Amino acid sequence: MKDIKRKERTVSIIMAVLISLVMGIIATLFVRRGMSEEALEHSPAAIMYALNILESIVVGVLTVLFLPLGRLGMALATKAGATPPGIRFTLLNSIPLAVGSSLIVSLVVSLINVIQARARIPGDMPPFIPMWLSSWAPLVIPSIIISYVLAVLISPLVVRAVGLGGPPKDT
Repeated sequence: MKDIKRKERTVSIIMAVLISLVMGIIATLFVRRGMSEEALEHSPAAIMYALNILESIVVGVLTVLFLPLGRLGMALATKAGATPPGIRFTLLNSIPLAVGSSLIVSLVVSLINVIQARARIPGDMPPFIPMWLSSWAPLVIPSIIISYVLAVLISPLVVRAVGLGGPPKDT
């Protein structure tokens, strides 16, 4: 039983890293698209991508470690009568991970970006909360959609690689 829980946690962490990696890229694309020419000159793309990806991965891993998104997915699939490794199970099981991690990761990464931007903006600035929410809002739907598609496509592969699904691998 402990081995299964360890493997489930491993799957959650791997999925969080993969999904968060993509969300970091998406966040950077959206942030850079909204920046002025002057701001782009002072913010090298490589550094922005690296920082947003790192932030996303850290927040994504912490999210799956502290929130029972995997158990919620399993409960949702079980309640609907879906069994692994079926496609219906994968579709339902992926919802909490995709939605939960997308919302939290995009919210935190946009918060960090707004705090950094406010530290560099001289003079008058828009109020903090509207600035934060307006930077977060465009990330929400694309993050959820892309996270869900990734979770559905990649989770069966990760589950099998970790040894939770399908017949035992030959060694």
